[in-house]
Amino acid sequence: METDYLQDDVFGTIALHRNPKARRFIFRVKQGQLHITLPERAGIKSLQAVIETKRQTLQKLFSRHVDNFLKYGDVVYMHDFVVVIDEAAGSSYRSRRTGDTLHLTLPLLDTCNDREVQEKIARLIRPHLKASAERYLPERLKQWSEKIGSRYSGIVISHGRHRLGSCRNDHRITLSYYLMCLPDRLIDYVILHELAHLHEMNHSARFHELCNRYCDGKEAALRKELRQFPFPIE
Repeated sequence: METDYLQDDVFGTIALHRNPKARRFIFRVKQGQLHITLPERAGIKSLQAVIETKRQTLQKLFSRHVDNFLKYGDVVYMHDFVVVIDEAAGSSYRSRRTGDTLHLTLPLLDTCNDREVQEKIARLIRPHLKASAERYLPERLKQWSEKIGSRYSGIVISHGRHRLGSCRNDHRITLSYYLMCLPDRLIDYVILHELAHLHEMNHSARFHELCNRYCDGKEAALRKELRQFPFPIE
């Protein structure tokens, strides 16, 4: 995927990702930077026009994420472990797992509001999310599958942050280890969403009717909550 950059007075450096499969502009904020996925042939002038029409909405999106940095003193609750962040002299980033607590030690920094710092923190956390997902998600998927009577052919644990789940035509379900950042109700929502795809491989009205039934009538509320959930790492 080709990446370019655009300067904006409000958002600073915007990362542009051209994707031949994209059919529209997709806006995301990652570690304090606005990222836009755009169709391969989209022009910069048309993109700037879209930014202007959506500027107020984008500012709300940007402000919601721009302060979402992990820093000294933070305690972050994952699904089955807790991340505690401390500071120490030196220049290295260290991690130590004791039971259900992951201790991260950061060097003394002028600021943690830096993309490279946040990426280094994320690298220390991701292996623990993956291990947690490999223990929990296969069993949870099996439980829901048996409860609602939907059979799948296998499960794959992925590292996708923006695509938390998918279902293939061969009925193999993929679930991201980023699900372990979520509360149980949202983990279950993603699992049930993918189990519904075993019967409807689309997002038609029939699919949403089925998914809503699996979710006890709460599909819309859970979908909205998931979209607004502040993931601690990218």
